[in-house]
Formats: sequence, structure tokens, C-alpha cells
Amino acid sequence: MRVLITGITGFVGSHLSEFLIKKGFEVFGTTYSGKALPSERIKIFNCDIRDAAGIKNIVSDIKPHRIYNLSGISFPPDSFKNPRMTFDINFYGTMNLIEAVRGTGLDSNILFVGSSDEYGVVADRYIPISEECLLNPLSPYAASKAAADLLSYSCFKTYGMNIVRVRPFNHTGPGQRYDFVCSDFARQIAEIESGIRKPVIYTGNLDVERDFSDVRDIVSAYYLALEKGVSGDVYNICSERAYSIRWILHTLLGFTKLSVEIKEDPSKMRAADIKILKGDCSKFKMISGWKPAIPFEKTLRDLLDYWREKTSNR
Repeated sequence: MRVLITGITGFVGSHLSEFLIKKGFEVFGTTYSGKALPSERIKIFNCDIRDAAGIKNIVSDIKPHRIYNLSGISFPPDSFKNPRMTFDINFYGTMNLIEAVRGTGLDSNILFVGSSDEYGVVADRYIPISEECLLNPLSPYAASKAAADLLSYSCFKTYGMNIVRVRPFNHTGPGQRYDFVCSDFARQIAEIESGIRKPVIYTGNLDVERDFSDVRDIVSAYYLALEKGVSGDVYNICSERAYSIRWILHTLLGFTKLSVEIKEDPSKMRAADIKILKGDCSKFKMISGWKPAIPFEKTLRDLLDYWREKTSNR
């Protein structure tokens, strides 16, 4: 069975490709970065998802049975710097992919990957957040994901396309970019341990709480979403546990013997921050049988070891 992963060389895409290779799928992918993956069993096309003709040619050539749409701007603060590009990639890129499938007459099963950020600020009485919660995006990133989410649903309703939507909550693990909070802390600690950084950890708001999962659990959920999910439906994917950013930092520091100073960095603070994001994943668990397998403490230890290895190779 042929699968196409857009954004295959990104953080989640690289983990998903490895997972699907082990499952015996024939894996293809697109990338804008020109980056390669270590497996020779994956065929990668250099293509910008904003290039409608280019995406259509790739889809027509591969004729994928399944498509995982992971292309996108994924770091919310970046979206404030360039909201137009955020919509061009996250919304219009999704439209290009859907139109490519529809225009070539394929019956591919498509996974649209949204975000828990689509929910925005939620009243305490609606936490944990279920799929029925109204969307209230606070950033161009979240708004672009919400728009693409609704576009995907409309194409299911209008054209009968096989599109399953998921709204993953925060996830992390080895290979994540350092500008995401867990990876940022792990990198700073690894650099302090190696002596290339002073013993000071710079942080944003430590008092917010986020529902974190391991990326390796997330990709197994994406696989099951297309195996078990119902076209047109939407599913939260999360651990159903909220961790304070302060707890995450102190857990990471617990894996080292360092003595550090902790300082707030104004550049890491967000103008509109959400106090707590905690999800309800019962709907997805019921249809798929999925549940997180990796304890979050192990996720954080693996992430720190990843940055230790990268730092030692400098």
C-alpha cells in the first residue's frame, strides 16, 4: 500500500515514516527543505505545498492509498511574524492537496492534522476539552488550522472525500526543534553540561499547563486514525494529563547534577497565553483502542539524551 506524507522530513513526519516503513507500507513524501531521511526505502519529492500544480503532479504520479498531511508552519509565534504565509501554507496548502486528490479522481484516505490550539481559551467548565468545544483560535497559526479543519470537513460533506481530521495536543520527543518548550529546556541543559553555555536556564511562562504526549505515541495514533477513524469525523489525540511547564523544567533538571539559575526571558512570553490545555481523548480511544504507551518522564529523558548527543557532536 502506497502512502504519501507531506512534510515528511519534519519532526513528526520523520517519526511517522519510520513507523509506516516498519508496518510494510511503501512510503513517499514531500519536503520543502531539501532535507533527506536516512532510509533508502523512502522516495522524497522536493515540492512546496503552495505549488498546486506540483502537488497535483506528485499525487497523480504516486496514486497514494493514504495521505498524511503534515506540511505546515507549526510554531505559533512564527505565525505572528508572517500571518499571510501561515495561511498560504496551512490553509491553501491543504486546499491544494485536497484539490490534487479530487482533480485526479483518486479515492485516497486523507488525514488532516489540526491542532488543539484551534480551541483557544476554554472556560474551566469545558475542561477537559472535547471535540464538541467551540473553536476559538488566538493566533494566525490556530486560525489557519481551524480554517483548514473546516475546509476538510466541507470537502467530505460536498464531495464525499475520505478525510479524517485529528486535533493533537502538545507532543514532543527526540528530534524536535529547539524553539518548542521541552526541546528548548533540554538543549539548554545539554549545552550547560557540556560547558558551552553558562548555568542559566531562560524560560517563558512556567505556570501554564499543557497536555503532552510522546511523538512516538502520536504517530501510532495517526496510523490508527486512518485505520479506524470515520471519514468526516474529528478526534482529539492527547494524554488527558496536563503538566505545568515548571514541572517539565524541574523534571529535566532532575536528570542532571547541575545547579542552575532560572531566568524569565521576555522574548519567550506570549501576549495571549492559554492558562491550561487539557484534552478529552475518549472518543478516539473508543473507536481505535489507542492509548499512550510511553511515560512522559521517559519522553523527557530521551529528549535530553538526544540533545546531549547532538551537543557532543559539535
